Amino acid sequence: MKRLILPFLAVLTTLSVYAQKGDSDIQAVFEACIAMRDAVATNDTAAIRQSAAALRNCQTADFSTLNCQDDSVASLNGHLVFNETFADSLAEGIDVYRDADKLSRSGIHRGQTPNGSILTKTCFVKAGQSTKYTFGSKGHQELAVVAEAGGLVTMRIHVTNDAGLNKRYDDTRDVKKGQPHRKTSFELPTDKRNTVELEIINCGKKDCSVVVISN
Repeated sequence: MKRLILPFLAVLTTLSVYAQKGDSDIQAVFEACIAMRDAVATNDTAAIRQSAAALRNCQTADFSTLNCQDDSVASLNGHLVFNETFADSLAEGIDVYRDADKLSRSGIHRGQTPNGSILTKTCFVKAGQSTKYTFGSKGHQELAVVAEAGGLVTMRIHVTNDAGLNKRYDDTRDVKKGQPHRKTSFELPTDKRNTVELEIINCGKKDCSVVVISN
């Protein structure tokens, strides 16, 4: 019996460490994006450099499978792009807001990193409106959004699959007022491809960019 128990405990420990690592990875990106947003808002050059370094250390990859369901995708020009290239440019005193679209696309070429990178994509939501995105997912799913300075957002999440799954994981706090950032997690079937519909609602009175972060 002891021979069976010891390997079993070892497996449990390994799974626990793996789960904690995944949680800490997305948390690090989440915090780096919040730090970048706040540093840019106060025009703190040193803090902007630190947030750029933090994002670079996280080695995020482009969330290329996040598909916008709008008929047309609005321009990010004039808004914050949550990547290290944008932050580096701001720290050098370069006005890159007018080239936000270009710098957002430059993040696509960062490439995937080993062992399942945390995925990010800067998106845009008009004032008082919402934008829907879809992507496929299995197993443990973590999602976070961070709005640029002054932005207030709410998430609605709807998951379906061909086996009849139909479940919501909507925000329940300050849904009408919105919050400057959100984070949630939930478990999905591992034997089916699940479609996640993410709706980001801009509760503010100004257009804003948001970064979507996923494990």
